[in-house]
Amino acid sequence: MEADPESPEIVFRARRRGPCGDVALVLEAVGLRPVVHEMGNDCVVLVGPADAARARREIEAWRAENRRRPPEPAPRQPVAGGRRGVAGYVAVMVVVALAVTNFAFGQDWLAAGRIDGAAMRAGEWWRAVTALTLHADLAHIAANLLFGGVFGGFAGRYLGSGVAWLLILLAGIGGNLVNVWIMGPDHRAIGASTAVFAALGLLGSLGWTGRRGSLRGWLYRLAPVIAAVAVLAYTGAGGERTDIGAHIWGFVAGLCAGLLAARVPREILGRAGVQAVAGIAVAALLAVAWALALG
Repeated sequence: MEADPESPEIVFRARRRGPCGDVALVLEAVGLRPVVHEMGNDCVVLVGPADAARARREIEAWRAENRRRPPEPAPRQPVAGGRRGVAGYVAVMVVVALAVTNFAFGQDWLAAGRIDGAAMRAGEWWRAVTALTLHADLAHIAANLLFGGVFGGFAGRYLGSGVAWLLILLAGIGGNLVNVWIMGPDHRAIGASTAVFAALGLLGSLGWTGRRGSLRGWLYRLAPVIAAVAVLAYTGAGGERTDIGAHIWGFVAGLCAGLLAARVPREILGRAGVQAVAGIAVAALLAVAWALALG
């Protein structure tokens, strides 16, 4: 008996239907007409005998390409809930606001802690810290509580609350210092927004480092940074009393902090002791700065 010359040939066989479906899509993409068929316990892909040789070449080329392609990087996994850091942030902002309103300890907290370019150039570095906890009015503090809580909360999920808020605070301080250096001795400012946008930059940087090994294209890899810049432009570049320079430099400092944070292994970030030490450092830095400001 002679074989039927029109009988389809098996060009691929697998134990599961999924791989056969992938192969069928590859062959369809090059103009062939494969058929996926169940054969006993296996799944097979069939094509016409005239197309069999070409189909096998296409399948082999597809397999070789997939063997060379590195796997997509795994998404960054949370290490904590992030709520403790947000609660601490809200507590600090509210306590300082009450101290300012009530002239606690007989002190003018606003005058003692605000950004003052001349005083800072004379050595009062602590104003770069204390100014982050001061606000002009209820709307000002409400906006910073909202955005700072959201951005800082997400940062706390992926870095742990202690490490995240230490980096946010340091980046906020750095943003204030750079801005004062650029703006000169007459510059005056208050507000947590420098640190808020530092947190935004931190998130954008973390998102980029998590995707930079992806093969999905440069736009996909840069999407977190592009989104962060868009939020900065929309929320941080308007308003009559907006200190745009502080927002920009806080954001840039946050981007740099995110690059450093991305290098810290998740196992270290997950240690309670590391987070506790970082949280204590945040509290100590704020306390020392205000002690110097009010002393």
